[in-house]
Formats: sequence, structure tokens, C-alpha cells
Amino acid sequence: MLLFVYAVLVFLVLRFSVTLFNFLSNPKLGYYGKHFTEQVSVIVLTSLAENDVEELLFSVENQDYQYTEVIVQQGESIPELVNRATGRYLLFTSSGVTLQNGLINSLIYRTKVFNLGVLSLIPTYKAFGFIEKCLYPLSDFLLLNLLPLRLIRLSGLPAFTAGNSDCLFFDSATYKRYNWHERLNGKFPEAIEIIKMVKQQQLKAEVLLANKFIYHRIDLKDMAGFSRSLLQTFSDSNLAMLMYLALVIVGPVVVVLFSLNPALAVLLFGLIFLTRVMIAFLTAQSPILNVLLHPIQMAMLFVLLLRGGWERAKESIKRKK
Repeated sequence: MLLFVYAVLVFLVLRFSVTLFNFLSNPKLGYYGKHFTEQVSVIVLTSLAENDVEELLFSVENQDYQYTEVIVQQGESIPELVNRATGRYLLFTSSGVTLQNGLINSLIYRTKVFNLGVLSLIPTYKAFGFIEKCLYPLSDFLLLNLLPLRLIRLSGLPAFTAGNSDCLFFDSATYKRYNWHERLNGKFPEAIEIIKMVKQQQLKAEVLLANKFIYHRIDLKDMAGFSRSLLQTFSDSNLAMLMYLALVIVGPVVVVLFSLNPALAVLLFGLIFLTRVMIAFLTAQSPILNVLLHPIQMAMLFVLLLRGGWERAKESIKRKK
């Protein structure tokens, strides 16, 4: 029991340290005030079942950046869409997001200055109902207390990888040289896999928080997809996911209930409180609301990760057969 208490405390301190690093390094896309004139091809990736692209197209049309062409996927493969693109840059995005003014100029500036092979943004999530407010902070919560985002660009190691398919920005010539989506058989992009391949080519990759330049609303109809995206934070490893659940969700509850040590309880809850507050400020969420909803959010995270892990295990068994 004592070893378990130490393991929980050490892991919570490590998570707090990672969150503090992210908070101090502030890994957000900035507004740089630069203006460019290169053509940008906005490639909207959508499944046949999705028709909700009107809001995205409206936001592109009303951008302060006028040198754009929009290509919406209508049954074509991603390599086919790229062949149609004429832009100097490629912006892959998905239906259900909206773009804000300043985004494209800032993407181009960041890509030019740091000579990036790919730049991915983690969107700012919109939530309206109670369930959405419990769900939408979970992906940011996992990411920002497990991975220092600045190290993705600073380190060439593929192990330091994250990403989001709602915004993948490439120099067109570099992209066409390597055909990253074609290596994934042209399927809907898994941003993490794309960024790993970019880093394996010794090119720079960067992942930043969108800082309100891109908004995304969670589709409550696709909980299976949301579970899979949460599991990707652990590189689809069920073992890593189960260890996380044991140390982060089950661990603090067990320690508080069985130790009956007020000082230890204050330390645990203090680390959790500070972690939630820092993540909330980084991602334009409500700190007070996230602290109050923390127990419910962790219960939902527990269920969603187990669901994603179970589906992953079933897929592995099917492939072996």
C-alpha cells in the first residue's frame, strides 16, 4: 500500500510539472500581424455521412486572408484532392470547425520562420450543454499534463508527438515530395501518424494550441470516435492507458480513503486543483467550472478510455484471426 501511495504521489507531481512547463512556455499560436499573398488551398476532409460544412465554408469566405481556394472532399481520396490543389500551402481541416481572422497569416508566418514540415493546431472547443462541458475539456486535460508541447518542435524524437486532424498545415512542395497521406493509404488523416512520419524525415513538426483561431464542437453522436481520439494520447497502448487510470483516477481516491491523512489529502487535491486551473487558462476554458466538474469529468474519462481500449483490443484480436 505504501508503494502505491508513493507511485500516485510521484505521478501526480510529474503531471503537475509537465502542466507547469506547458503553462509557463505558453504553447499557443500567436497573432503576428504579418500579411502574405501566397495561395493557400483549404482542403476540407469529410465523410460521406457528414453534411455540416456550411459554417466552415462561411468562415473561410469571411477570412481576412483572400488568397484561398477551397476543396471539399466528395468521395475522392486525399491524394486526389492534393493533385487538384494549386496553392503554395495546404491547410487540411475537417467539417465541424470554424476559422477565425488572422489564422492563415499566422500559420504561414510560423511555418516560414521555423521552417516547419507541418504545423498542427489543437482547436479551442465550444461547449453548450452540460454533457459537452463535461466532455470537451478531457482531450486537452490528457494532452497538457502528459506531454510538453514545446518539445515536439525542439526534439527530433518521434516519441514526442501529438497532433490534431482539424488543422494540419503544410508547405505544398514539401508535402507533395513525401506524400504523407498516401503512405496512410489515403485514409482520413491521423495527425499523430502524420507528424511521426514528418519527424522521421528529419523535418520539423510543431503542435500548438489554436488560441481561439480555430473552434471545434464535439459531435456527441460519435462517442466511439471520441474514445479512440483519447486513446491516441497513449499511442493506442492499452497498458499505458490502464496505468494512467490506476494512478490518476483510482489512485487519489484510494489514497484519501485509506490513508485518512488530512495533509496528504490537501497535497493531492492541491496538485489536482492547480493542474486544472492552469489547463483551463491555456485552453480558454472556465477554471471554476472545470474544478467543480472534475469528479464527473474523471468518471467520464474512465468510461471512455476503457471503451476505447476495449474496442482497440477487439480490433487487435480480429486482425490476428
